Amino acid sequence: MTGYLTKADSEETGEIVSLKIPNKEIVSIFEDTVVAYFRNTADPAEIIDLINALWESDEAGATKLISDLLWYTISYNDYHETYYHAFLAGIFVGRGYNVESNKENGLGRPDLLIKDKRNRRAIIIEAKRSKKESDVDKDCDKAIEQIVREKYGEGLYGYREILCYGVAFFQKQVKVKKMYN
Repeated sequence: MTGYLTKADSEETGEIVSLKIPNKEIVSIFEDTVVAYFRNTADPAEIIDLINALWESDEAGATKLISDLLWYTISYNDYHETYYHAFLAGIFVGRGYNVESNKENGLGRPDLLIKDKRNRRAIIIEAKRSKKESDVDKDCDKAIEQIVREKYGEGLYGYREILCYGVAFFQKQVKVKKMYN
């Protein structure tokens, strides 16, 4: 699938260059691939535990479960924000939730908006890739600040519960932090 990638900077030269996914259609293909990968490798019970941890505001549990999933699903070549984004989307897709990825809401585009219409609740996730392990806590705060600043929760009328999470990744490590009102 690397043939779908393009150079992020056409002026960049050398053996190692930055790549980007050129458009939304290709992002969709990558997300579908991640979903298929999860179906074939991840323990379904572990995924359910993770989803329940998020619904129950269990930051420590969600952090541990995502870290465990990262440990055996991610390669050292995959440390990019778009991969982490698709990774998170793959957790929820096909599990009875309406998953919106980078869809306009409020004043911007939250990374993920997961709607549980049956129970009238939603989760907003903004993900960041940290450059250093020591930055994950600060990057979670930045993600939460972005959720507030861009008013990602607006337009979710009728939902009884809206949970907002900042999630920061550093290689195979993650920190999940919930926004408290």
